[in-house]
Amino acid sequence: MSFKERKIQIAVIAVVGLVILAIVWGSVSKNKDVSATQTDEVTPVKVIKAAKGELTSTIKISGKVAASKEVAIVPKVGGKVTEVRVTVGQKVRKGDLLLAIDDSDIRAQIKMNEAALEVSQAGQQQAVIAYQEALANLERMKALFAEGAISKSQLETAENNFARAAASYDPNAGGTQSDAQIKQAQAQLDAARINLQNTRITSPIDGIIAAKNIEPGEMAGPGAPVVTVADMDQMVVEGNLAESEVNFAKVGAQVKVYVTAASKEPFRGYIENVSPIADPVTKAYSIKVRIENGSQLLKGGMAAEVHMTAEARDDVLVLPREALLDQGDRQVVYVVNGDKAQERVVTLGLITDTMAEITSGLKAGEQVVISGQQFLTDGAKITVESGGE
Repeated sequence: MSFKERKIQIAVIAVVGLVILAIVWGSVSKNKDVSATQTDEVTPVKVIKAAKGELTSTIKISGKVAASKEVAIVPKVGGKVTEVRVTVGQKVRKGDLLLAIDDSDIRAQIKMNEAALEVSQAGQQQAVIAYQEALANLERMKALFAEGAISKSQLETAENNFARAAASYDPNAGGTQSDAQIKQAQAQLDAARINLQNTRITSPIDGIIAAKNIEPGEMAGPGAPVVTVADMDQMVVEGNLAESEVNFAKVGAQVKVYVTAASKEPFRGYIENVSPIADPVTKAYSIKVRIENGSQLLKGGMAAEVHMTAEARDDVLVLPREALLDQGDRQVVYVVNGDKAQERVVTLGLITDTMAEITSGLKAGEQVVISGQQFLTDGAKITVESGGE
């Protein structure tokens, strides 16, 4: 290799060395900058001031809305329907005529029963007259026999005539046969008149026609409901309570009932009854809640959720649950200490869906991190973006 070539080779090696040295130096400088940045990293957070307030836990009970009264009306007599006066959704009052059944056969039966009663009454009148005549004749014959004016056989004839008259009618024995016939005829007439009344079917309650299952010309019969009337002014929701919840339910207590299909606002309800015995299969206790429905917004079958107060605490330290970090066997919050976050282990009391009672580990007025705390460690630098008022 010539001197000139060796000189060129040395120059190339020198240049490569300088390049490598520059890369290494740049990497070291960059790592120093990153380390410095990490050391000085500040986490933005949102905070809230811990304060005392009221905390209420709520039990939620799912159920369906139903009418407080629902009466399925079944005819007491059968026959062809001659008239239907109502339609589904129509309001009715107690005693309003709903439908009528053909009563011509029953009216004919009433006339027959009236005639039978008249015959029985006429027969009784004749029996009374016969009894009175036989009694008077017997008394007269006894007097004549005592005077020796008639024979023994004549007296016996008078006694036999009286016995036959008394068999048909005897006021001392309850009227006997004639009176019994009259009572039977009267009972049959009364039954027929009741059947006549039963051909005109009226509403037993104030309410709304919920169902109509018959039309004029169709046959109605005992055992098949023809109309259903529901009291929609008051509705009920039935649900179930667990064993741990049942003792919080008090009859007469006010509750909130949410029926989203009817209103965004809750309806006011009252606990009407709570079963004292659990269902043997589900182990749940049934509860019924009554709701006023003057607005008529509630309809049968709507889904409902009853919110019942279980526990209420006043003047306790509370925090949003979002401020809590669950670390297995402990609950942690971060409080603002200057420009740093300080880790605190807290003890919880009553817990609701959104809030928690803090019984120890925190004081009222301290600023607690509610956003960004998942990125913090004890002593980490922070900057408060909002909250804390």
